[in-house]
Amino acid sequence: MKAVYITSIEDFSGKTAVCLGLGKRLQAEGFQVGYLKPVSYKATQLAGSVVDEDVVFVKNVLSLSDDLQDLSPVIVTPSTLPDCLGEENEGRLKDSITAAAKKVGAGKDMLLLEGGGSLRMGYSIGLSTPYVAEMLDADALVVIRYGGRMRLLDDALTAQFRLGDRLLGVLFNRVPADAMDFATEQAAPFLEERGVRVLGILPERPQLAAISIEELIETLDAEILTDKAADTSLLVEHLMVGAMRAEEAVKRFQRIGNKAVITGGDRTDVQLAALETSTICLILTGNLHPRADVLERANETGVCTLLVKTNTLETVQAIDEVFGKTRLGQAEKLARFEELMAETVDYKRLLGLLGS
Repeated sequence: MKAVYITSIEDFSGKTAVCLGLGKRLQAEGFQVGYLKPVSYKATQLAGSVVDEDVVFVKNVLSLSDDLQDLSPVIVTPSTLPDCLGEENEGRLKDSITAAAKKVGAGKDMLLLEGGGSLRMGYSIGLSTPYVAEMLDADALVVIRYGGRMRLLDDALTAQFRLGDRLLGVLFNRVPADAMDFATEQAAPFLEERGVRVLGILPERPQLAAISIEELIETLDAEILTDKAADTSLLVEHLMVGAMRAEEAVKRFQRIGNKAVITGGDRTDVQLAALETSTICLILTGNLHPRADVLERANETGVCTLLVKTNTLETVQAIDEVFGKTRLGQAEKLARFEELMAETVDYKRLLGLLGS
């Protein structure tokens, strides 16, 4: 069995998405694939148990039969952190991880390990990414989210410094169109000359960073004011705040499609302007109900209209926490990402390096 540790320099770089894309590709080629998230730093309650949401999602998509507890053996939260500190506890955590890896990797050709958080995390509990990769004899594939030209290079070289010979290569993710030439013609050759393999350059796709109306409802604890049968699976690719005059709002709204407009519940002029353009969701803030003619028009145009208790600034801040960081929970988004990886990742080279 071969193990590959998919990690990143920072949070929300696309580790789970890459695990899924690689896992589905391997399964399609006939490989038996296992998955493990050795250390998780985020948790949620599911059926009375503490689990990692990413692990639940990967288990379902890859059709894994393993128990959730075996797929995420160590979950560190603020409340459990004290129990993770100290040499005695470090030994217990390491034993849990090695036992889980042995169990879920049994009979598998490839074990995908997903890094929790980033390359900065885990040192305090003796479970840094370099240490865990060494412990499980795994090569590391580092996902680097584009954050600027120099940063792209520095992040890749930082990964090389941290992981040494364990670094299999890097994937650039969410590279904007105006930086693609730099990434392919300058950054990749520069890094290859320094021993860092660039195994894929994934361009930015707004659809993949989009958030569904359903996710907005959950995030904002919003009330649906329009037809309850509205399609809440629709994806919002852009957010716009309607704080301007109606004349200006119309001009701006016409330039942006597939958007959600956030505005005060008392801004009837802005609400009606939004409903005359390519808007798929209207978010009304301040717990202020709109006029009847607004709701009538929203129902006519099929624009899901939500009411939230928070003010506009608080609403925008809440959405910013999740926008662009959503999982590939919609089948359409997952299929698009698989296609994107197939087009941009050098699978022949990657699988060759993995010995597959």
